[in-house]
Amino acid sequence: MFGSFAKAAALGALTLLLGASTTVQAKANGIDTDVHSLRAFTLELPYVDEGFQMRNYDFGGDAIVNTLSRIRLTPDLQSRMGWVWSTTPLPDDYWKVEFEIKVGGKGGYLYGDGMGFFVTKERASPGPVFGNRDYFHGLGVLFDTYPNGKHDFSTPFVMGMIGDGKTAYDGAHDGDANRLGMCEAYFRNLNNPTKVAVTYYKGRFVNVQIQLQPKDKWINCFTINNATLPMGSYLGFTALTGDISDNHDLISVRAETLRSEALENYNFSPDMGVPAAPAIAGASFLGTFIKLLLVVGVCVGAFVGYRKYSADSARRF
Repeated sequence: MFGSFAKAAALGALTLLLGASTTVQAKANGIDTDVHSLRAFTLELPYVDEGFQMRNYDFGGDAIVNTLSRIRLTPDLQSRMGWVWSTTPLPDDYWKVEFEIKVGGKGGYLYGDGMGFFVTKERASPGPVFGNRDYFHGLGVLFDTYPNGKHDFSTPFVMGMIGDGKTAYDGAHDGDANRLGMCEAYFRNLNNPTKVAVTYYKGRFVNVQIQLQPKDKWINCFTINNATLPMGSYLGFTALTGDISDNHDLISVRAETLRSEALENYNFSPDMGVPAAPAIAGASFLGTFIKLLLVVGVCVGAFVGYRKYSADSARRF
């Protein structure tokens, strides 16, 4: 009797497992997956395809693609400017872009100028704002390594602004007139690349978080509330040197978005670390799979134990 029960329990658990697998397979096929990787915006080694072309991005100026290690936007030389821009716009409602950068050079006290992350209506238009055009329309997250004026904070620092296409960047004062958020972050001359996560939710916020080194905690750098960016905005990375210089390297880029239905239940708090979308279906399946394996294991163990007990009892009689 007990053996029959154990077999039935194991069979039931296996049925649940197969059902869960079918559900997750449906989600994996795009029927009900919340998180979508935006593969068109992925940049990773070796950066180019078999035809030595960079898919979905353009690069120019002094930028050099090293297929073994990095995209160097500018070398540690004076008066250089480089850029990488996507050829397709990001989604209008929600996106998260996570990227790695490495900034540094020979300069001990004087170095610069810095680099920028942009999501703007315009693309591939070089200029004085860390390698991007002035009077841009959209988001700029600027990684500034040289102070042009006196401040009550130190450099390097990271600041955010949203350009309206009509207002100039206040370069003489390091963006004082444009700054909507900032944090001090010493991302220069570190051993490993620095990770940055920028999350946008239309009409709600832009949030920027930084992990300076792999074992460091993520820093909630700043949040710009009630942010709305232009529709059809492109993703860009730029860098600039002047009389002083640095290497400005882009190491990797990845991006994701959410289904429109998932956004309705999406709650974000900077305190929870890097902004994360709801769990991908595969992650939920893994938890369910482990739990069901435990159920099957308990049932099988009980059945084996019962058989052994029955055999021992038979020997005694």
